[in-house]
Amino acid sequence: MNHSSPSELVSNYANIRTIPAMLSVVFAVASLYQFGGIATVELVWLSNYTLTTEHAAIASLATYVVALLSSETKSFEYYETWEQLMIGLGFAVILGDYLTTEVTDLLMQLGDPLGYQIAFVVTILAWTVTVR
Repeated sequence: MNHSSPSELVSNYANIRTIPAMLSVVFAVASLYQFGGIATVELVWLSNYTLTTEHAAIASLATYVVALLSSETKSFEYYETWEQLMIGLGFAVILGDYLTTEVTDLLMQLGDPLGYQIAFVVTILAWTVTVR
C-alpha cells in the first residue's frame, strides 16, 4: 500500500490543477459580487458570513497576486506588451472601483448595468491572460 506524505498529496493536487481551479472560482465569484452580477454571497458554514464589497475586492486582488506569483505562470516581463496592459487594466479596474469614486462614476456613466458588466468582463479577461 502506498502512503503519501502531506507534501506529496498537496503536490498531487497542484499537478491536477485543483488549487488554480479553486482560485479561479474565488476570483470569479468575488468579481461577480464586486461588479453587481450577484447580490449576496453567504457562507453558512462560517456562521452565516455574508460577503462584503471590501472582502470581494481583497479576495479578487489576493487571488490575482497568487496567480501572478504562481510557478505555473510566466514572470511579468515575459508577458507580451498587450498581456501586460491587460493584467494592469484588471488590477486598475478592481482597485479603482473599490478605492475611487471616479472609476465607479465612469462605470455608471457607461450605463447601469453595462458599465459593471464591462468591468467584470475586463477582469475575467485579465485573469485568463494571467493564468494561461
